[in-house]
Amino acid sequence: MTTETVRADDGATADVRLYRRTDDPSAPVLVCMPAMGTRAAAYTPLAEALAGAGFQVAVGELRGQGTSSVQAGRGVRYGYHEIVAYDLPALFRTVAAAFPGAPRHLLGHSLGGQLGTLYLSQEPHMAAGAVLVGAPSCHYRGWPFPRSLGMLAGFQLAAAFSSAYGYFPGRRIGVLGNDSAQILRDMATQVRTGRYDVPSSPVDFEPWLAKLDLPVLAVTVKGDGMAPPAGVRGLSDKLTSARVTHWELVLGEGVPGSRHYGWIRDAASLVERVRTFVDRA
Repeated sequence: MTTETVRADDGATADVRLYRRTDDPSAPVLVCMPAMGTRAAAYTPLAEALAGAGFQVAVGELRGQGTSSVQAGRGVRYGYHEIVAYDLPALFRTVAAAFPGAPRHLLGHSLGGQLGTLYLSQEPHMAAGAVLVGAPSCHYRGWPFPRSLGMLAGFQLAAAFSSAYGYFPGRRIGVLGNDSAQILRDMATQVRTGRYDVPSSPVDFEPWLAKLDLPVLAVTVKGDGMAPPAGVRGLSDKLTSARVTHWELVLGEGVPGSRHYGWIRDAASLVERVRTFVDRA
């Protein structure tokens, strides 16, 4: 594994973790994007499993997390716009240069899958397909009642608190990681409206998502309360021009922790399914 620095057009930087195959430099590349509040380093078991199965891998970093030069704090402002318009284009350009001639596929987890899909709706030529794992539309109606009302109220409260506090202190309160108040505002808007027309971005992504013409594997993790089946379909149903395949990942009973993250360390069946998807794509 090696790292390279990704420099966005607005000057922000972050490392990308690269797993190359010197024996087969044309092998497909999976560009992994993390969930909200999650460092790229947390995906090391997944990256190693994918590399062991013959893939090349690039693990990116969400702005504000891990090796990102931008860290959440009072007065630090970034939202969906900065990640989609600056970070992801720079990441995919870096990956294209690092793996010349190799087909690229997005492998996005949760918010990483959502934002990766928004990016590909703008630059679909940068990937041959997308694998979305536990990546729901955050519209509150994707959760069963009464949790749906908890989602709606919780995110509006979190956005309001973050705005007043200056940022979202997730590590201090034990919910995800630290993040920008603007990220919470964008997410709260999408939770409420169901639309990817968020405050930080001048782009209404809804018509662009409908035009995205790529093969997509939408993965629901059984028992994942953070990305229930209706939520996952809430995102994939927006991709009306894409060739979407739905698949449920069932984890072993002994996998510790949340199902939303447990698959990262129990990835064998997912890796096999991704191999089938990539070969067909």
